[in-house]
Amino acid sequence: MRLTAPLFILTTASVLGISLSVQAQDTSPRAAWHTQIGHGYQQLADQTEQLASQADAYCASPSDSGLTEVKTLWTNAFAAWQAVRFVDFGPIEQNTRAWKFQFWPDPKNLTASKASYWLKPERESVTAADLARDSVAIQGFPAAEYLLFDPKVSDGENALPSAPSCRLLTAIAHNLENNAAELSNDWGQLQARYLQTADYNNGTLISAMHALEIMADWRIAAPLGVRGNGRPNPYLADAWRSGESLNMIRASLQGMADYFVPGLNALMAENDALPLAEEFSAQLNKTLGHFTGLPSDITPLLQTEEGVASLNALLADVRATGQILTGPIAAKLSVVRGFNSSDGD
Repeated sequence: MRLTAPLFILTTASVLGISLSVQAQDTSPRAAWHTQIGHGYQQLADQTEQLASQADAYCASPSDSGLTEVKTLWTNAFAAWQAVRFVDFGPIEQNTRAWKFQFWPDPKNLTASKASYWLKPERESVTAADLARDSVAIQGFPAAEYLLFDPKVSDGENALPSAPSCRLLTAIAHNLENNAAELSNDWGQLQARYLQTADYNNGTLISAMHALEIMADWRIAAPLGVRGNGRPNPYLADAWRSGESLNMIRASLQGMADYFVPGLNALMAENDALPLAEEFSAQLNKTLGHFTGLPSDITPLLQTEEGVASLNALLADVRATGQILTGPIAAKLSVVRGFNSSDGD
């Protein structure tokens, strides 16, 4: 399966349009970051709203095509989350919000256990409010993924559109919709403080560094077997149930290109170091280039020497991308890695 870009990803023209709009109002790096990240959060809100609406429609009038559309919208919404996943400060820190979108890693398979609990036939109703009071393991994208893609559900008595699974799926989808709308709104409310607080420069940079480290060490190296016990294990990847693990890594990298790079360019220009920003963008684009022709999932690549080699090459380039941030860019900007992103909150 050839990898295709998620539908929500910004085109170059749209990114340029937003950047020009920002420049007309405020040319500061944080203004660019706030606008771009805000766009990403709005995309997440829009995509989860569409997912919730289609889940309702499908469960009200089930059809094979309706289920396919739910799966497509789940994929688009999850990709929208991946695109802003690098942001680990501000409103996303409040009330374990990030975990409510994606409980991962899940080595004990708590998502499946919690879903089994809520799928008991004696439960006649499940609401988003019910789930919001329960574990984060049942609230987010992985829980919906379990219902939509895991054979333990799809090949059993609770296969969609069974009443228990439909009740749980729609509750999860609306919980995601609610959380995304609140997150987008709260990011907008943060604008004045974000623009006025200089420490958010470091906070935003460090969040991108952390995201690239997690991508390299946990999202690629761990399932590849480079990290841990040395044995490949596709179940350590996120989105393994849907077979979208590589697609989601690509969405995260593309999200950094769309939502992080414009502000980085402005910051480096302010510091007479635009060539370093151009070096970062060139390396990021090289890393994105690896996905051309790759499958959507990491699993088949772990089964051949050629596939493992391609994953090792991707891993090396993800690490090289991060090293430009943690090395020359951090040195130029005197970024202290010990900065706690919540300090500016």
